[in-house]
Amino acid sequence: MNRFTEKNGFAAELIRVNQLDQLGFEQFVFYPGMLFGSWDKWWGSPGYRHASHEGLDLCFFQAADGSCYRLDAATCIPMAGDSRIVHIMDDFLGQTVVAGRMVPDMDGRELLTIYAHIRPAPGLAAGDPVAHGDVFSRIAPVDAGGPPLLPHLHVSMAWADQLPDYRRWSWKLLNQCGSACFIDPLQTMGMSSRVIPFSFGTDLSSRFKSCRAALAAVPHEIISY
Repeated sequence: MNRFTEKNGFAAELIRVNQLDQLGFEQFVFYPGMLFGSWDKWWGSPGYRHASHEGLDLCFFQAADGSCYRLDAATCIPMAGDSRIVHIMDDFLGQTVVAGRMVPDMDGRELLTIYAHIRPAPGLAAGDPVAHGDVFSRIAPVDAGGPPLLPHLHVSMAWADQLPDYRRWSWKLLNQCGSACFIDPLQTMGMSSRVIPFSFGTDLSSRFKSCRAALAAVPHEIISY
């Protein structure tokens, strides 16, 4: 088994750097529209996406006692695997950071991990190396006048040779590539999870408590850039 097909431990690092274990983290919770390849929405008014989802949206999780929480704009994002930043671009909620790494036993192919709707650390630039588990960004806040979405991390994965040259990427171009060019992150990132039904009109901000608010009462180390 090569390193690509093994679980890469991203979920464990996300839990560690944000001390979500202090809340009794048990598993991620997904609505169908948050999953790779889905045409469903999980926000706003009833309807469907304009194209199938090319990644995975990470926002909600459940604790062992059944409590439900959500990631927020204080959530730190760790790197999945020793990588190099290859591109940074704007998206409709924040910015997108593209990280690449060479995968052993895959004939030198470069695996790209795309982290979207985030705020990169000050000074982060293309060419910078980032070690596995190191924090390089936070989830971007959602403008009150913007799309009716909660702050969340979008993750896409793809082989570099299956997509256009990332130096020319824009968020619009990425969306036009289609999910057939991408890999399901849920299969490679070591995530314990469950999928629950979605109903339009659900108040997600009330159903899932902000983890930042919940952790405010729990002593924990503050991670800074």
